[in-house]
Amino acid sequence: MTSISERLQELGYSDSQAHALAQAAQREDHGPLLRHLLLRGLWSDVVDESQPQPQWLERWRDLGESGFPFINSPALQRLLDAGVDVHDLTDVVRSAQVLTIYNVAQLIDDPCRDLGYDVEDAPDLQLAYLADAGAPQRPGSLHDALEELDPAGRHGQPRSLELRRFGALPAALQEEIRGLLAQKAWSQTAVLWQRAVGGELAHCLAAMQSLARQL
Repeated sequence: MTSISERLQELGYSDSQAHALAQAAQREDHGPLLRHLLLRGLWSDVVDESQPQPQWLERWRDLGESGFPFINSPALQRLLDAGVDVHDLTDVVRSAQVLTIYNVAQLIDDPCRDLGYDVEDAPDLQLAYLADAGAPQRPGSLHDALEELDPAGRHGQPRSLELRRFGALPAALQEEIRGLLAQKAWSQTAVLWQRAVGGELAHCLAAMQSLARQL
């Protein structure tokens, strides 16, 4: 049988993270494991921006053509036909999705929040879980921990134009730029960036200094 720790590592958790969550579960403290799995599930519904060509577009098209609900394929195609940059579209979609999962996490943490604090008889309700036959337990705040589990490592923040352009470059060129930025070889990196992306050299220099702070 596969252990919890092994399965978590298969899902992408580090050895130390997987071991810590598995140990907590063995102590019947299932809150950390539940919190991580819930947040991982929420983040998995956010588009992956790391691909040079957005893969979510084809998936949405396929879902729309299959009759799957919720996907407005005609509106998506109208935007593309109008010349909207697919990477801009990806960034907008991701922002909307991050906001949505944050709101979902906050609602799970505080189901009665929309009643407000000025309703005298509003119940103080919290969602909890039952582990076997034990007492109800809380998994801990989801929305407070949501940002730190952002797969992109930006705590939910939108990516900058420099990051977007950097991610579209070939892997070998990305590594070369990373190496030069680590050496603070600004001029050399700016020239390399100008060849790959274009623009005025002064703007490329500023972009590389900004990118260095983000990587």
